[in-house]
Amino acid sequence: MRAESDLQGHHRSETPACHRCGLPLLAEARFCPYCERWLDEGGLPRLLATRRGEDGVRRIGGIPERLLLAVGLTLFTLVAAASIVAAVAT
Repeated sequence: MRAESDLQGHHRSETPACHRCGLPLLAEARFCPYCERWLDEGGLPRLLATRRGEDGVRRIGGIPERLLLAVGLTLFTLVAAASIVAAVAT
């Protein structure tokens, strides 16, 4: 005599699963306790994800990486110069 589950054949569970680790979760779960991540990460990780455009240029948040580095270098230089001027002036 066979078990009843064998007679029903293979079927997929209707239980939702984590899209990262694939383990089953409760229907109203928003956090996976197995991989310890939020199921609906906010927009910030998506915006900061590095991707390449059609032209092969790396983009971060839709802005070319070289432009971000140039702006960061400029701001750092201005703050350093202002600090030196303030130190000499006092």
